[in-house]
Order: sequence, then structure tokens, then C-alpha cells
Amino acid sequence: MEQSRPQRPQVRIQTDPTEISNKRHSIVEIEENQHLPSRGRSNGEQGGRAASEIERNNDVFESPAHAAEKQPTKQKMDLKLPQTLRWIPANSTWSKWKPVIRSALAGWIAVVVFIIPRTENLLGQAAFLIIIASFLSPPSDPFMVVLEREIITLIFVALGWGWVCLALLFASLARTQTVPNASILTIITGQYIEAGPAVILGVFIFIGSFFFLYLKARLGPGPFLPACVFGCICIDISLTTAVLFPYPYYKIGELIILPMVFHSAISLTMSILVFPQSVSSLFTTALQGAMAPLVTSISLHRSHLLEDVTSSAFSYTQITSAANKAESALPMLAAAARLLNVDIVYARFAPTDYEQLHTIVRKLMVRVHGMGVYYTLIDPTRERFPVTPAASRPATPVHSRPSSPRPNRRSFVATEEKHAPSANQELRDRKPSRHQRAPSSRVRSHPVGSTSPLHSHRPYKHSHSHHAHHTLLHSSLMHLALSRAPKHDEETAVGVFESQKYLNLEAIHLSHPDSAFFTARATELLSDSCQDLLSVCEEVLVVSGAWLGNIRKFSFDFWRSRHEDKAQIHKKEVEKYEDLLERLTRELDEFTTKKRLTVLDPYRPMFDSSNDTSSDDEVPPHRYLFHCYVYQYHVLQFAVLLQDMLKELIRLETERKKPKLWLPSLPKLFTWASWEPSETIENDDDEDPELIPGINPAWMTDLGKAVKRDPDALPPRNALETAMNWIYRAAISIGGGNVLYALKAGALTVILSIPSFLKVSAEFAYANKFVWAVFMGQLTLARFRGDTTFGLVARIISTFTGGLIGTVMWYVSTGSGRGNPYGLAAVCAVCFPSFFFARLYWPIPPMTNMIIWVTAALIVGYSYEDTHLTVPTSPGWGINVAWRRFVLVTVGVLAAGIFSLFPPSTTIRSYQRRTLATTSAELGSIYCSVVSYANSNVNSDNTVIIQSLLAIRSKLKRSLVLKENVIYEFSLRGQWPAERYHKILEIQMQIAYQLCHLMSIVSHLEPAWAHAFLRRTRMLDSDFQGDVLAVISLISNALRTGSPLPQITPCPLLDRFMLRHHGLNVVHEDSEDNYGLPRTLTIETLENLQYLTFCVGVSTAFGIITRLDRLMVAVKELVGEQYHIDGVGMGHHRTWTGEMTSPTMSVKATEV
Repeated sequence: MEQSRPQRPQVRIQTDPTEISNKRHSIVEIEENQHLPSRGRSNGEQGGRAASEIERNNDVFESPAHAAEKQPTKQKMDLKLPQTLRWIPANSTWSKWKPVIRSALAGWIAVVVFIIPRTENLLGQAAFLIIIASFLSPPSDPFMVVLEREIITLIFVALGWGWVCLALLFASLARTQTVPNASILTIITGQYIEAGPAVILGVFIFIGSFFFLYLKARLGPGPFLPACVFGCICIDISLTTAVLFPYPYYKIGELIILPMVFHSAISLTMSILVFPQSVSSLFTTALQGAMAPLVTSISLHRSHLLEDVTSSAFSYTQITSAANKAESALPMLAAAARLLNVDIVYARFAPTDYEQLHTIVRKLMVRVHGMGVYYTLIDPTRERFPVTPAASRPATPVHSRPSSPRPNRRSFVATEEKHAPSANQELRDRKPSRHQRAPSSRVRSHPVGSTSPLHSHRPYKHSHSHHAHHTLLHSSLMHLALSRAPKHDEETAVGVFESQKYLNLEAIHLSHPDSAFFTARATELLSDSCQDLLSVCEEVLVVSGAWLGNIRKFSFDFWRSRHEDKAQIHKKEVEKYEDLLERLTRELDEFTTKKRLTVLDPYRPMFDSSNDTSSDDEVPPHRYLFHCYVYQYHVLQFAVLLQDMLKELIRLETERKKPKLWLPSLPKLFTWASWEPSETIENDDDEDPELIPGINPAWMTDLGKAVKRDPDALPPRNALETAMNWIYRAAISIGGGNVLYALKAGALTVILSIPSFLKVSAEFAYANKFVWAVFMGQLTLARFRGDTTFGLVARIISTFTGGLIGTVMWYVSTGSGRGNPYGLAAVCAVCFPSFFFARLYWPIPPMTNMIIWVTAALIVGYSYEDTHLTVPTSPGWGINVAWRRFVLVTVGVLAAGIFSLFPPSTTIRSYQRRTLATTSAELGSIYCSVVSYANSNVNSDNTVIIQSLLAIRSKLKRSLVLKENVIYEFSLRGQWPAERYHKILEIQMQIAYQLCHLMSIVSHLEPAWAHAFLRRTRMLDSDFQGDVLAVISLISNALRTGSPLPQITPCPLLDRFMLRHHGLNVVHEDSEDNYGLPRTLTIETLENLQYLTFCVGVSTAFGIITRLDRLMVAVKELVGEQYHIDGVGMGHHRTWTGEMTSPTMSVKATEV
């Protein structure tokens, strides 16, 4: 076994801080560099575009021979095509062309229905909507997804028609003149328009638009989005036309709903007959897409463990990128899983059989992230506290002498003693080299009861006193602060108090002269312990992915071979999975009992009394062992999850031997609420920053026993006060973002409809189809000015492009004539496959993509209709329709852009800040819940906590995408501090992940170990927890109100967290209660699996506390500081008495 293990290269320690400092990477930065999901995407668009990424991911599960065949072709295509066109070959596979062919065929049938004279007359003047609907809602998804979307759309259009009929009823009651036999030519002149009915119809337009646009904002992207759009179109077209009639024309809604009914029938028929796809098929494909990056990630972990992690060239960005890529596949996975319960499929496995696999894969994502945490722990550029620099002026460079190899440990100590008052930079520069550390040198032993090796948060052989160090640190801080004093027109530096404290902590407790050597040695031992288990895990992932790719094959192969042959093949497959499970179990047992203990080798000499106590080498500090334990814990849990996955595969293969027809038992097509898990929402333009979808609003105020109170009123004492309290809260809710947006959009709709309600302009507005400007302006307006401006630009560009395409199609089909049905059908048959291919896979903003093809369809449809139907007025055909469409769209979107500047006006900038305030507060609530769970509810259900953590991560990722349109928010006040907001978001994301890990850890701790863990981390210390919760509350309130933070806060919390140093001990030597655990450290304790989990919990808690400190400084950079007290925190000795330029000084960001 030892000989087959991969050989580790010679380790070369790099200690140049200038090289190391160039490796700064973050979770969210890596995520931003990937192709982020485009904004406002519907479920169908999510499936189409994410499928291309899944197709590439699934190559991981292919055989090597097949992959080798595909590789030359891929490289050849990549060389020929520019970057902007590489999406074409990436999506040119048969599986990708199936939904394209289905959608193109449905669109072409819609064109055929449109050009048949009888059906064209039946559909009426809005018959062209059947072609537009083909591009707005193509049947590219599984049948049940299409069925859900089309039913909801028809219901909303029917609601709009009903609202129109009610409006016409009230308007007819107010009409003074009713002419039931008026001719259409006199009607369109507007001579029958009356003020009373026009006002009533205007009110109904406002209320109807408010209703549908509020639902659009409230429910967000999903099956309701196209339904809300068509509902608005129904109200706009019907009421702006019905105002012309001198009688209630109730049948006007048929003009809208009949084309939609025909479109729905065609889409559903094509979804059944042409390459039908089930939700189960979509789900398993998405599951493969989520697992493929996991294979890549495990492979990268195996190779990175063999590299020199202390080298300046070492980078773990590929691991982070693979983990983020895997997690980015979860939204599509959740979207498919939502309809598994209502899927209809003929297969071996029921749609609900995949739910357990879905749960396992979601957990695997967290474990992969936890494995990557190891590299952030050993990377000094990430774990140093971010000393706040002045923002506007570069700092004076701090010169440090180049690192030189030390001859031996004794000479290094001698040098350290000789240069005791040297700067921390010089201390850090003296690092050991790998080849100068003899592998046979022995570690200095210490008595087991001694505190020296166990309490390793001590100064490491500093000969100078702590007082001398403090004086030096104080002098250095003052010198740097004075050299960086900002001018009057520059920003004042913040976070100096926290920076000073952290510099002190890092210099005394968190630094070690042999850090690079200990890190390299620990990583080498960690690699030796984990390589075999990681290899088996990688194989399990590959086999599981291949299983997912094959389960849908041969469902109808009852004629393929004899029953005996199929049974034999099935038996061999099951045996293969059982053998793999046995291998994984055996390797996991060996890892748990033997291999994981390899990392303890540097610490074993402490318990060996025969060791030479005069050895120069010392036992590494405990944090290096804790780092290894963090990695081993997550690898262990990852392997356990893969065990469960293999067991589930074997169970399914054993129980489901023959295919059958699976029907839904309880259809739940309309279960959707704004606070449900919203992984399916990649970005919600109109989302409430005060609400986290996925968390019940009740949880946000009552996760424990703490309840929010009304500061202005006592609880209601009687029924009257209860009723008035409810009315007050309802009135306050009107001021919410969604309501204000819907009210504003409704007002804009009425304003744009005024030309259709006035006698002097009604005929002009009807003849030139001014309703295009109405609903284009209505749908362009968004809650945020940046989104509205983006929609303005995107709609103008896409309308112009679509107009050109539609014009070319029209003249190609008809030449100089007035429309040829055969030519139009032929042109559409040729163009539609490429059009729908771009509609589904073109990686541009979905709004731009959709409007291009909708405009092209509208030009063709209107041109043909105006040349073949007898209509009272006509905008023309070909280029005449195109330029009118462009002008009216421009008018509508410009009106929306101008209207967005009027109050109430909301910006993405304020949204980002309020969102971060909400997530900060919720992270505090979840932190309290995790501590409570660890203390008293270990056996209780933790579903609410886990769901809340997932919801927060989804919220933060959506806000990351949302801020893309900040560049469209023009401000004369100055540039938006995007980097500062990004830093806050990144830290909150890290805290959310750390809380996920902590939740897992405490659930695996036995009660005694859990209480010891809470005692060591001070999580049950009311004084310390008061400081933690005060910091969280200060951060949340500062972000919500924009108020500056106090200059002196409970931060750094790490100073209080490390009040009592335990080292490797479980229970402090001065502790009164040992919880039944060994007070004296033994090798058996170090080998205990509960001790490993305990150490991982301590490291995770340490990570949470340090990130709260970082979050405080990051928020201070955003909102500033107040309440300055001169001299506080700078020590007792003042070495400078001059006048300071600013109340807060900055210090140079220094590696300690």
C-alpha cells in the first residue's frame, strides 16, 4: 500500500511576503469571474442555458475512449470560432437540438394556423399574438413544466378579461349615449368617447396593472412571470380599445385569449409528441451537471495535496472555482425537483425516488466547501486581519530585507535574541527552508502535564518582554498612522483600534517563525492520510454520474433481448455497486481507525519519555493539527455521504427492476409562496430587501424566545385595539417596495394611456398602435433605477435588431407583393430552427434575447395581417411597421426611464445596503439557534436552521447578480463603493458557510463533548456572547440606517475568545468541571474521533469570530466611525504630542 501511494515532490518553503501577497482570492470573486446567470430569467431559459454547462460537465462521466474522440473536434472548433461564438458548438449536440426542434415546430405550426384564412379570421385582429407567444413561452421544457406555465397563463389572461368586462359594465352605467349599431369607421375616430366612462376605464387600468405588476414583483421569476405579462397585455389592449366603443364590447377579450388558447394547445401537443421530456429526465440531467464538478474538485484536491503549499506559485483557485461551479448547478436542480411529485413517466424509477439523491448532493456541496477551507487556513494572506489603510493616498512602503536561509534552529534563535526590537516584518521574513530541516531530527518532548506544548498560543521563544513588544508595537503604529494622516479632502481611515489589537494578537499569539515548515509538514502528512480515501471517493462519483446517465436508457427495450440476459446484466451491475460500496466502507474504516492518525506523528514525542529533550525541534502549535482535522472531518463526512448514495443506488436497483407508468398522486401545480425556498430564482429584480425567500417571516423574529416589540405601543388589550393595530400594520405595508413599485407602474400605465382616452388623439393613437408604447413602458419600469435604465437600453437595441430581422424575413417571403402565405411559411420553416436555437442558448441578457425574436415575429405577423384582414386602420407592412414599432418602443421606455427618476425612487445601492443589514441580523439569529441546538436540543429537528442558512446564501448570491446594473444608476454624488459592499457580502457568505459547518459539527458531538466545546469557545459565557450579539446588532443597524459605528466597539472579539488558552487540552487545567472527559491529555485522547470533531468545532468557531471582526472593520469602511476619544487603545506611553490631522489614523496593512 505504501509503495502505490503517489510520491510527493520536494517541498520548497517560500517566505517572501511580496510574492505571497499576490495570492488573494475569495469565494465571491471566483464566483463573479464565472458566467453568472443572466438577470430576470424564466424557468425555461434557466433550463436551456444551464443545459449547455451540464452537457460539458457530463463529459466527466464518459469513457476515456469516447472523450478522446470528442476532444480533437472540440479543439478544432475552438480554434476556428471567436470567443463570442463558441456557445454555438458547445450547444450543438443532439440532446440540445431536441427542445429546439420541438419549439421551432410549435412556432411553425402557429404560423400555419395564422396564415390559414379561416383560423386567421377566427383569431381576429390580434391573431399575431400566437406567433409572439411561441417565442415568449416556447415548449422547450418537460411536459409538466409547460402544462403548469400554460395553465397559469390562461388563468391570468382570463382574470384580465374578467376585469375588463367588469370595467365595461361600470363604464356603460356612466355613459350618457349608447349606440349599439355604430359603424367601426366612426368608432375609431373617437367621437363616442365620454369623460365619465374614460375616467372609470382609467381607474380600472390602474388597478388591474397594479394587481398584475404587484404579483410579478411579489412572486418573481417563475411560471407566474409570463402569466403576469400577458395579463397586463390583455388589460392594456382591451381597455384602450374598448374606450372607443359607444357600448360595452364584452367580447373584446377574445382577441387576446383565443390566440393564447391556440398557442397553449400547440405547445402541449408538441411537448407530448415531439421528443417528449419528463421532469425526471430534466432532474437527472441537472443532477449529473451538479456532480461533474465534484469529480473535478476531488481530483484537484488530490493533486493539490501533493504540491508545495508554501510556494508563492501555489494557488487553490481551481478548487474554489470547481466548488462554486458545482453549487451553481443547484438552482436548476431545485427548479426540476419542484415538479417531481407531479411528473408522469414510464420508467423503472419513480420521480420521487430521486429526492434522497437530491438531498445527498446538496450536502456534498457543503462538504466540498469545507474541504476547501483548509487552504484558506494555511494561506497567510487570508487569515491575517485586514488592517485598514487610508483610502486615498498610497502608503509609504515598508522595506524588509530579503529572506535568507537559516543554518539551523539554534542560529535562528540567536539571531532573534540579537535583534529583539526588530519589526514584525523582519520576524516573518526569517523562515526555514525545507531542505534545511533534517527529516530525522526529533521533536522536543515535554512532560504530559506541562503546559508548554499544549498551550501553544504563547510567544514562541521571544526573548524580549511583552512590555518591550507592546512599546515597539505602539511606536510603530504611531509612526505609520502619522505618515498616513489623510488630508482634508481625503477619507478618514477607520478601524485603527481593531487593527492595533489584531497586530498585537498576531505578533504574540498567532505567528510562529517556523510556520511555513509546520504547514508543509502537516500538508504532507495530511496527503498521506487522505489520498487513498479521496481516490475511492472520486471513483464513486464517476460511477454514480454514469448511473444517472444510463437510468433513462432502454425503458422500452422489452424486444431487445431475452429476459434472462437482462436479469444477468442487472445482477452484474448491482454487484459492481456492492463491490464499490464494500471498497469505500473498507477504506473509510481504515481511514477512521488508522490513516487519519498519521497527522499526529509530530505530536507523539510529547508522550514518549525516551525522547531527547535537548532537541532543537519543538512540537508544532496545536493549530496545525486543528487545520488537518478540519480537512479530515469534511473528507470523512464526504465519504459517509457517498456511502449513503451508493446504498440508495443499490436499493433502487434492487427494488425497481421493471419499468412501469408512474402517475402523480396529489398534484401540486400551484404551490408557490414568496418565502418558499427560492434556489430556482437566480435573480429577482423586484425582491424585497427586508425579506429572505426561504425563511418564514415568523422565523426572522422568533427563532428562539426573543420577540420583537412595538416601541410606540403596548400589546393590544381588547378587540378594538387589535383591529386598529392590524389596520395600522396594513397601512404601513403599503409603503413596502413591491407595493410602491406597483402603484408607480400603474400610474405610468394610466399616463401613457391618456392619448387613447382623449377625443383629439384617440384616432391617432389607435391607428399607430400606441398601445405598444403603453405596455412596453409598463414592463420596462422596475423597482430600481438601474434596472429601469438597463431595460431601456436593452429594449431599444433589441427592438432595432429584431425590426431589421423581421423586415428582411417579410421581404424575402413576399418580395414586392402584399404577402405570400406559402413564402412566409417557407421562410419561417428555414429561419425558426436557428432563431429558437439562439432563443434558448444565446448567452446574452434574456431580455435582449427575447425582445429580438418577439419583435421579428411581430413585424411579420402585423405585416401579413394588415395585408390579408380587413381592418379599419393599418400601420402598414414591412419597414413601415418596423419603424413605427421602434419609435413607439422608444417612447415607452424613455417614459419609463424618466418616470423612474420621480419619487418614490429606489436604487440598487440602497437595496444592497438594506439586504446586507437583513442578512447580518438573520445570521445572528441563526448563530443563536445553533448554540442553543448544541446546548440543549441535540436530538431535535434542525431543518429550520438548515433551510434558513440555505436561504441566506441564495439571497446573498442573488444580490451579487443584482448589483450588475448599478452602473446604470447615474449619480452626481460620487462613485458607488462597490468593492466595500463586495467585501461585506463575501464575509457574510463565509460566515453562512461556517455556520453550516458548525451545525454539522455540533450534531456529531456527544453531550459531554458538546458542553466541553461550548465551554472552550465561550459560547455559553454570557459576557462574551453579549459582546458577540452587540457586534452583530451594531453591524445590522449601521447597514440599515447608514449611521456611523462607534470608534471603540467590543471588537476584536478574538481577544476575548482567546481569554483562556487550552492548546491541545479539551478542558482547561483550572476548570472546575471536566464533563467526564480526560483533564490530562493522552495520545488516546488525540486519537479519539470525538476529539477530532471537537477540534474542528473550535477551529470553526474561531473562524466565525475572526470573520465577525473583519465584518466590523468592513462595515466601518462603508459607514465610518464616530465617538472618538483621544488616546484610548494606544497604550499608557505617549511618544508624540503634536496635533493630529484627523480623529482616526490608519496603519499600513502588514503581514505579521
